[in-house]
Amino acid sequence: MFLQTTILAILYLGLTACVTLQRSPESGYRSDSKEISVSPTKEHYQEQRQLEITAAKEELGVPTSRPLTESEKRNVHNRIQLNRLEASLITPVERRQYYHLKPFFKNDSYRIYFLKLPSIAARKDWAQRKNITANNTEPPQAVIDAIENSDITLGMTKEAVVQSWGDPDNVEVAGNRLYGNERWNYLKYASSEEGYKKETRVIVFEAGRVSGWERY
Repeated sequence: MFLQTTILAILYLGLTACVTLQRSPESGYRSDSKEISVSPTKEHYQEQRQLEITAAKEELGVPTSRPLTESEKRNVHNRIQLNRLEASLITPVERRQYYHLKPFFKNDSYRIYFLKLPSIAARKDWAQRKNITANNTEPPQAVIDAIENSDITLGMTKEAVVQSWGDPDNVEVAGNRLYGNERWNYLKYASSEEGYKKETRVIVFEAGRVSGWERY
């Protein structure tokens, strides 16, 4: 009888302990009445995502003062994906192969497809089949016309810009020179009502091609 009473007492105490047990928040158990705090990891991801969006907009020249069109949204999405793939290039051979061909891809979609191919050999084979090669040196008619008129147009190579305007007075390189992202500064004399005045003209290159310009 004493033994049975002892066993019942132990079971009672065990059940009572289960009710009063305080579990650690990290245990996986929680009360539904308690509010769940936002994970710092999630906040960090959201901040990084916003930085990626801002950088992509700046690179593409997309205005931030109004909602994006569907086309602009696609372009921003593609640029974010491309930037991630470019950052994942590990070996010097991979980087040289890609950045050597990057100016000759039609758009970011082509670059993304190229970078998603599984190996250097597969990328080389695909580029050859698409006739994407740095040996394609024949410039389009718009570039030829710009050179003849000592002008600049989007998509011009550095060589074409030199043919049109000569060597720059100053070159600023963004990141590794291999990437082809540069700003060329020219000091020019432009006519005005007060006569000739000196102005600075800046040509912006992305992946070795003219992506924009400004003057001041």
